[in-house]
Amino acid sequence: MRNMDIDQVYANIGVLNPRKKDGVGQQSVHPYRVTTVFLGLLCVLLLTGINGIFLYQRNQLNNLTKVRDQLQTSYNNLTKERDQLQTNYNTLVKKKDQLLSETGMLNKIKGRHCPKGWIQFQSSCYYNTTLKKTWEDSRQDCIDRGADLVIINSREEQSFINQLSKLDKHIWIGLTDSDTEGTWIWVDGSPLTTKFWEKQPNNNHDKDCVEFIHKSYDPGVWKDRKCQRPNSWICEI
Repeated sequence: MRNMDIDQVYANIGVLNPRKKDGVGQQSVHPYRVTTVFLGLLCVLLLTGINGIFLYQRNQLNNLTKVRDQLQTSYNNLTKERDQLQTNYNTLVKKKDQLLSETGMLNKIKGRHCPKGWIQFQSSCYYNTTLKKTWEDSRQDCIDRGADLVIINSREEQSFINQLSKLDKHIWIGLTDSDTEGTWIWVDGSPLTTKFWEKQPNNNHDKDCVEFIHKSYDPGVWKDRKCQRPNSWICEI
């Protein structure tokens, strides 16, 4: 009976503590965990790479922006220099043209010999008469002399004519609007630019011709008159 009890105890112990087989009962590692770890590491590497690329591209963009700004500044500076050079060039061209004009005038004056009885002023010669004729007849007299009625292009010339007209204070000049009313044209066909009107012209009663009126003060004035009015005149060549 005692032996049976002991056997029973051992039997119970065997049930309670069975022998473990090799590899059985140990916690196994599941494949999906390995995959998860691998994917996690891959994501970290990808994020690190993307971040590196982003930083690189941002630096490149910043560098390109700086280069663009520098190029824009250089372009603006070159544009200013070009504009300044163009201004200087235009100024030099004007000075050159002015010098050529003055040189031509000086050459004319140097080589000019006015006919007897004519008075020289700058590059022109002037003939003053005390006779009195209509505007048309006065002009014809100038044409017969190889000239035409005087054309006044500057204040200096206006002052000179004022000096010539001391004896006869009313002088015909080569200005008329007989072709088109209100459009004043010099006898050489050039338009009127320099003006010395005295509250004129009023164009009343077919006043299509212009007389120069001498004044004791510089430089004299103009008035429109009827062309049939008798006046003295000045010719110019």
